[in-house]
Amino acid sequence: MRDNKAAAFGGGAIIGTLGGLIGLRGAEFRLPLLIGAFRFPALEAVIVNKATSLVVVASALPFRAAAVPFGEVAAHWLIVLNLLAGSLLGAWFGAGWQPA
Repeated sequence: MRDNKAAAFGGGAIIGTLGGLIGLRGAEFRLPLLIGAFRFPALEAVIVNKATSLVVVASALPFRAAAVPFGEVAAHWLIVLNLLAGSLLGAWFGAGWQPA
């Protein structure tokens, strides 16, 4: 099933619709599909999922700016900067952590 392009497109369309409706980008739905249905190894699935999320978020920015102007977001720059710093540090730690 891993090479089934129609299933991947259909799964992506469903996940994109769900993610768009609830605003979570679909990553929460995409990872189980990659691992379960398409049999990706966990690390490879996480990498594909993160790369896909980056493209989705970058593509959505111009459309989201119509709902919440960048100036309004920029007014909270210190909170955004701290969230970004914490997320980057946590991701770096989490990616290198090997449970005993």
